Amino acid sequence: MQKDMHYYGTYAIARAAGIKPEAAQIIASASQFVDDNAVKERIDFTDNASLYSRPTAHHCDNIKNVIPEDQRVVWVPFHFLPGGEGITFEDKIVCQKDSMIAKKMVENHLSKIDKKFYLELLGITAHVYADTFSHYGFSGLSSPKNDVKTFSIELSQNTNDDILETLSEKANRFWEKIKTGVAEFGSRKLGHGGVYTYPDAPFLEWNFEYEDERKSERNNLITFVEGSKSLYKMFRKACDVYPDIYEGTHRSFEQIKSPLEEILSFNGDEDDRIQYWITSFADETSNFTINGESFLHYLGDDWNQQRNTMDGNTHSTEVLEMPIYNFYKAASYHRHYVLRDLLPQHGIVVS
Repeated sequence: MQKDMHYYGTYAIARAAGIKPEAAQIIASASQFVDDNAVKERIDFTDNASLYSRPTAHHCDNIKNVIPEDQRVVWVPFHFLPGGEGITFEDKIVCQKDSMIAKKMVENHLSKIDKKFYLELLGITAHVYADTFSHYGFSGLSSPKNDVKTFSIELSQNTNDDILETLSEKANRFWEKIKTGVAEFGSRKLGHGGVYTYPDAPFLEWNFEYEDERKSERNNLITFVEGSKSLYKMFRKACDVYPDIYEGTHRSFEQIKSPLEEILSFNGDEDDRIQYWITSFADETSNFTINGESFLHYLGDDWNQQRNTMDGNTHSTEVLEMPIYNFYKAASYHRHYVLRDLLPQHGIVVS
């Protein structure tokens, strides 16, 4: 999924579930920042303390994608949560839609109300959980099981012709790049690189065949609605266990399902879909909120700015009060829990 869903969709669903605007802003920002936090660096402070900024994503053409360690600590816990199905390791690490492992992750993270980074953790949870509804069938490690017969990909003719042409052109350029370099070669077998960004387009209906002859038919709209309903249920539970974030009233999922389907059905690129979310959410008839309202701004840019202000002239105690530090703590907690606790419970040792 992309920013239209990870920020705007997550924010709207959280508000419909009754989460206060400022809390929804932090949750949705953390959800999107999982994709935007791609910097790995060490920051030293004046008191000899240090902060290691660890990435939660890499861009598709980043050379670090071919480094097994980075795949195991970035793509697996944050973007392709293993489903645990099958017998072999390769089978078990394939992401599965709304898997038992995903549900256990949600249950665990919801209970951590004593953590100062609870809202950021909810946002990271929302990102990882939502991605199981778009990234299923692929794994976060370079694997032959991710190999797709590119020529087998068929996009539904129900999609706007201009969008179909644009998607196809961008995909072809991406696959041409795959043939030209080491980083791109790694991306071909990593995640859903073999099918470009087709899993991330909520309106798309399509099908394809893996190199090992498995066939897959996809209706993204259906799975995105399923994922939205699961996020809604998670946010309602969050309001129950952590009443401080509950506004006191909420919409039912049935109330928002129709406008949600209309928004997700919109044919457009990422920027166009974001604008459609903004317009639709503000409409008083959309049912996401009682009177209609505007989205609060995405905090990820503020967080990046906070990180950029950290330098040799900063004392570590100043960092403790920065919102970006809460995200780092939440990401570290999530990474450790998934890789060292949750997955081993299911016989999966990734890192």
